[in-house]
Amino acid sequence: MTKIYQTVGTFQKSDENTNNIMKNLILALIPLIIFSFLKNGLVPYLNQDATFIQMLRPIFIILIAVFTSMMSETLYMKFVLKKDNLRASLKDSYAALPGLFLALTLPLYTPISIVVVGSAIASIIGKMIFGGFGQNIFNPALIGRLFIFSAYGANIISNGGYLNLSELDAVTSATPLSNFSTTNAWDYDSVVRPYGNLFNFFLGTIPGSLGETSALFAIIGLFILMYKKVIKFIIPITYIATVFVMTFIIGAFHGQYLWFSLFHIFSGGLMFGAIFMATDPVTSPITKKAHILYGFFLGILTVTFRFLTPEPEGVLTSILTMNMFVFIIDKIGIKANFNMKKFIAPLAVSLLLIILIPVYVGYASTKEEDGMDPNFTIINREETDEGVYYEVSQKGYVGNIIASILVDDGKIIEFEIINHNESFWHIISDANYVNVLFEEQDNLETLDTVSNATITSDALKRMLINTLEDYLEGDFTDISGEIEKDYEILNKVEEDNLIIYEVKNKGFVADIVASITLNSDGELIDYEVISHSESYYQDIEEADYINYLKENYLLEEELDTVSGATITSDAMKEMLLIVLEDFNNEE
Repeated sequence: MTKIYQTVGTFQKSDENTNNIMKNLILALIPLIIFSFLKNGLVPYLNQDATFIQMLRPIFIILIAVFTSMMSETLYMKFVLKKDNLRASLKDSYAALPGLFLALTLPLYTPISIVVVGSAIASIIGKMIFGGFGQNIFNPALIGRLFIFSAYGANIISNGGYLNLSELDAVTSATPLSNFSTTNAWDYDSVVRPYGNLFNFFLGTIPGSLGETSALFAIIGLFILMYKKVIKFIIPITYIATVFVMTFIIGAFHGQYLWFSLFHIFSGGLMFGAIFMATDPVTSPITKKAHILYGFFLGILTVTFRFLTPEPEGVLTSILTMNMFVFIIDKIGIKANFNMKKFIAPLAVSLLLIILIPVYVGYASTKEEDGMDPNFTIINREETDEGVYYEVSQKGYVGNIIASILVDDGKIIEFEIINHNESFWHIISDANYVNVLFEEQDNLETLDTVSNATITSDALKRMLINTLEDYLEGDFTDISGEIEKDYEILNKVEEDNLIIYEVKNKGFVADIVASITLNSDGELIDYEVISHSESYYQDIEEADYINYLKENYLLEEELDTVSGATITSDAMKEMLLIVLEDFNNEE
């Protein structure tokens, strides 16, 4: 008869329960919190740039964010989840953490009301609606920060933004990465020197969010977390190393090497994000091989966002993006534990991207060193009796800024913005910066940009510099005929002494198609837009622009466009002129 024995298995018991992990996480953040207070509060106070109350602002922001986060979860549990034992539920929810992490990612001069709203969003939308602690798929603090900058970014910047009171007169750009993205410079003196040297970047005495600037204290936090066995080192090391390698390749195209890579890993909250955000145990993968892929793709996305989009930072967006793909990466990692072949393909893809993306960026960015600004385009250039007329486009913060510029005898005679979608244009308007550029055109290279609208103002400045450089080259050949025409007469039908044209022209978003009817005497009888996809067509309707064209078509070239929908209205005007010209040619 078979005997069955029962004994104790070879299990290990760990003292690292969730409560201890969260306590150690807060412990690792303490050096960053202290440094934030010293940099943004105490130093400006000792320099007599800040009052005693202003000195305490970093602490106020952190405390208010933490309190709001805790209150949000308390109210949600009581009135939505209807928890009976609130104290026990809150103890297991670690309600203070979303607010604490959010506060450390915010600029110093984020208005207190916005801190409150962002903390509530972080806790409720980023965490509680998914089921609470351990159930959320996105990092709650980053959800809060994303909401804040999407809804109130302009408000924060106009309120003071990233610069503490001692930095306001010392630097002209919000952050080093925003400065790099706008200057189009690749040398140490232009990129690093305005903020000191690389040691300043490592220590954290540069503009940035409350807890994100110091690489030194972030690394100290990493050692604490590793010593306490809260996180594994794989994700932060692979993330940081990937950014280092990719930026090293990009820098090499410009003859810049080690300092350029160090600049990128010490800037933009990369160290803070890699160590404290990307390693969040709830929203990061669980296996070692998945950790490697996760770190690789975080680095790939960060470099891609920094160099190929208007977003100069990239860390927040990269982590939130990769949060969505954790379940896929985990599946790959789990399968790879049993079959290494399952790991080879995704690993090869990530390594290939780590090489190819910086090669592409490096090659494309060298165009400017050859005398070409890749962000500048001459849409039209034509010699007139008054001078050389330019219609040009320059990449701004959100999209392309389009302007008309008249140059004569090396001087800008007229400068008019035709279209833009810039978020902080009100700051440009308040500073009267377009007129400042016009008046200071002899000193454009040394002219300051507008604080809190650096990218937009620098784009405007670069637009004039590039236009004048083209003028001084002396080739004023009319290039309008070299550009493929955007307009076309699709159909033309004559019936009952009427001539009905169907015309297409390129608008702001896509093609506009219209039906235009003339009588046998060339009088405009009807004008109807058949199809369009224009973003600002409501401005056309509010201005009753079609009736305006019907009533004033005899003015032809002198017809006005609609402010705020210039490109769309100009396309509609051009279609009418095309039809009138075709009719007159037939006559």
